[in-house]
Amino acid sequence: MAIGFSQNFGLELKLLSTTLNAFSQKNQVSRMELMRLLGVGDNKAEALVTWLKYIGLRDNVKQELTSLGEALIKFDPYLEEVFTQWIIHYKLASNPEAEVWYILSNEFLPNQTQFSYYDALDFLISKGLHAKNANHLKADVSIFLRSFISESALNKTGYLKTDAQVKRIVSQNKFYKNPTADIPPYLIAYVIFEQREKNSLNLSTITIKELLTLKGNVGRIFSLSREKLEEILKLLSSPQYNQLVYLATSAGLDQVGLKFKGNSLEIIKMYYIKERKR
Repeated sequence: MAIGFSQNFGLELKLLSTTLNAFSQKNQVSRMELMRLLGVGDNKAEALVTWLKYIGLRDNVKQELTSLGEALIKFDPYLEEVFTQWIIHYKLASNPEAEVWYILSNEFLPNQTQFSYYDALDFLISKGLHAKNANHLKADVSIFLRSFISESALNKTGYLKTDAQVKRIVSQNKFYKNPTADIPPYLIAYVIFEQREKNSLNLSTITIKELLTLKGNVGRIFSLSREKLEEILKLLSSPQYNQLVYLATSAGLDQVGLKFKGNSLEIIKMYYIKERKR
């Protein structure tokens, strides 16, 4: 059980990127070095390293960056771009070990429009989530919600909003889901093909229904409607997006052909390279 893995320290992209960059310079950085570099105490330094693990940016056992970590260091070393922030959300939302993030993203939010901190907490408890220290579960819910409304975390995604000016105490806010109208098509492609790599490498087709309903896939974690997903898939089937997929939706068919045969990280690179040329 990974409730409380962050030791109640929230997601702070500036510190996280500094930690990631430090490990990109040399695989092993002592805790004291990290504390001095970040200007934080021992527990927070440890928490930042753990965040890297759960986001999938560093293998803390092998003590090396993952391929994703290396790609982000190259293209967005400060983790500033909205595309990067969506990736961070996806990696947490598709990681069952990040239990609070995973369950809220895949099971709670898809069925919500407006909700409170206590709604989210009660849902987790109803799913049987209990921590040895109850405060850890409460803190994890606060961290999840705060991440989307904080300028130091994932607020560029605009995924969650509050119904009034943001209140400092998370539980005093009322939240509503605010799925973006302009989510990058390359992000959707990356998730679809990364999920194929994780779950069924030889998969050549998938249904739109599966994309909308499978845990960890694009429908649930980005709260996409079928209409919006079809719109994005049509773009991804066009030459503009390298014809990464093809669609078969006529005559009652519901198939998405997975044409792209490369590594999903190549799709991330396509996005950043295209953006640099604008």
